[in-house]
Amino acid sequence: MSKKNICFISLGNLYLCPYIFKYISLLDDDFDYDVIYWNRHAEKEDIGAKNTFSFEYQMNDNESKIKKIKGYLKFKKYILKILKKRHYDSIVLLQTSVGILLRSFLKKEYKEKYIVDIRDYTLEKKLIFYLLLKDLINNSAYTVISSRGYENFLPKHDYILVHNDTFIDKEIIEKFKKRKKNKEKIIISYIGLIRFNEQNKKNILKFKNDDRFLLKFIGTNALELKQFCDINNIENVELIDKFPPSKTLDYYYETDIIYNLYGNNTPLLDYALSNKLYYAAKLNIPILVCPNTYMEKVVLEYGLGYVFDSNNVNECDNLFNYYKNINWDIFSKNCNNFLEKVENDNMIFNSTIGNFFKQI
Repeated sequence: MSKKNICFISLGNLYLCPYIFKYISLLDDDFDYDVIYWNRHAEKEDIGAKNTFSFEYQMNDNESKIKKIKGYLKFKKYILKILKKRHYDSIVLLQTSVGILLRSFLKKEYKEKYIVDIRDYTLEKKLIFYLLLKDLINNSAYTVISSRGYENFLPKHDYILVHNDTFIDKEIIEKFKKRKKNKEKIIISYIGLIRFNEQNKKNILKFKNDDRFLLKFIGTNALELKQFCDINNIENVELIDKFPPSKTLDYYYETDIIYNLYGNNTPLLDYALSNKLYYAAKLNIPILVCPNTYMEKVVLEYGLGYVFDSNNVNECDNLFNYYKNINWDIFSKNCNNFLEKVENDNMIFNSTIGNFFKQI
């Protein structure tokens, strides 16, 4: 009996979409899977696929519009050549845009046999894009989202929710719960790819040389903040450049509050649930979030952290008092309540998508 074949397609490098493993974990020995990805950053990647097809066309976010359009059209041609030759049983699209790119082909050849995975706002406010996306979703077997907040800008549909959480061993979690808390100096850490540096600069100035706090920016692009800190004589910020993923939990162990202050009032930031939220809940570390975001709604609903209003002149005092008055037993229960919800949502995803794969 021949194995079923699944194809995963990514518009970028695979290390930027770790959620692919949520799907791969549902495939048993009756399945083979291939991966087609756009190798924008010249990284050779291997995630255990039977065949890995790497589209070699380097492109950064700041490229000209003509080069971007040219790249998208070449990638579409590259994908279609493979799909027409290999006749997969199902296709999983790892971003919205790659689905739009292939919409006509999918509707004709894979109606109700493909999955769309949506992880971000794209161009849904543009009417043409919205209508194309609606058609793509309506002809899919399932459309998966990582935040219920996305339903604010997506077409009405029965979406499957799966969370951006990462597995952490129970022994490590217990070790974190026993950490010393209520230190004299509170360490606030931004761990991962450092983005939104204009917002970061605003927040750095807010905490400037307040000896109750140490801000750490840890990850790729962190050193871009060095000149700003030097010019402004800021001494309570620590910058650490790109680090191996194996050190992630080490940096969280040194952290008292998780930094998630990216900004607001833009669809890209207002509706997502950051993976830092799951680190916060699993490791029992409060998280800082911006007002007027879906993160604020979830954090307040479950009591997982503090909504930081950078326009409030007394906000650093308020944050210090918040941290010093945390009831850690109650906070731990809050984290567990949220994680129960996450587990239930993920179980529905596993059951629904797992059954779909078995039936194709």
